[in-house]
Amino acid sequence: MMGWKAAGVVLCALLMVGCGSGADSADGSAGVRMHVIGSASNSNLYKSLEEPFWNEELPRASNGRITADLRSVDESGLKPPQIARLLSAGALDVAYTDFASIAGDVRAFEGIDLAGVITDLDTMHRASDAYKPVLDRIFNQHGVKLLGLFPFPQFAFYCSGQVTSLDDLKGKKVRVTVQSMSDFIQKIGGIPVIIPFPDVVPALQTRVIDCAITSTYTGNKAGWGEVTDSLYTLPVGSGLSFYGYSARGWTELDPSLRDLLQSEFAKFENAAWELTKTQTQIGINCNTGQGECIGGRPSKMTLHQPSQAEIDLTHQIAQELVIPNWARRCGEQCVNDWNATVGKVLGIQAGGN
Repeated sequence: MMGWKAAGVVLCALLMVGCGSGADSADGSAGVRMHVIGSASNSNLYKSLEEPFWNEELPRASNGRITADLRSVDESGLKPPQIARLLSAGALDVAYTDFASIAGDVRAFEGIDLAGVITDLDTMHRASDAYKPVLDRIFNQHGVKLLGLFPFPQFAFYCSGQVTSLDDLKGKKVRVTVQSMSDFIQKIGGIPVIIPFPDVVPALQTRVIDCAITSTYTGNKAGWGEVTDSLYTLPVGSGLSFYGYSARGWTELDPSLRDLLQSEFAKFENAAWELTKTQTQIGINCNTGQGECIGGRPSKMTLHQPSQAEIDLTHQIAQELVIPNWARRCGEQCVNDWNATVGKVLGIQAGGN
């Protein structure tokens, strides 16, 4: 993340990305038009929440003082790490991306979704709210104002062949997204593999990997359910995404517009959390071809749910291995921040010894 700004300036020049420009509202008062990069255009988040929010709700709530030029991430042609750098450089006004894409640069970002630590969305919501001031401070140090954060639908294992339990993952090559997930997979006897999201389907088809982890809904939309057999819903994480505003642009906003945007975005954030809860089950329905499948790709996977003993073992591995390993990578200040926020919500204290 130390290279965010320099890389962002170069990308801005290449892409001709504009920053927020002045605009007049319907009543003639000064306003702003924001350039916004949202999530994927085929996601329910984009269609159900982002498009209405940026194109209709926010302009209406601001009496036309805030308008947006919204593009999906796939329309923009940008990769998640590039988006973070453009935000940091002030080359984008507002953008959505995921924490996994930048967790390798700032280890504190990984702390909100350590593999196996939190296994339900309600707890994740409380922990995220507690950790948000820490994330906001770190983002500010790198030129970004945090607007809000919310999870993907619950993660699951998409596997070739029959995978019905943790034991079945031994010896399997599993696509992971962050270091803590690698730690977890190694502990249970699997082989963690890093593969970019667009390359997962061919990797599964050619058996370069045996399993891949992502959300129940995201994987379905990407066609993972059509090239795998087993959906093992051990909740090793959710994956968190965020919306950020360029700190430079944020300070230039009229204070009344900053207050309005934060107030309206808090409503958007809450709606995104609620949407996630429904998307987890819809993803399962679509992958298995059973139940209501809204916007997904009906497949014929076999659903395998973890036992309570497996969930308990997941928590044990997280506390005995995943958290201590992350604490050593992250450092003392990072651990202190986590203990005072996420750790307090969970009743867990991390240590780097």
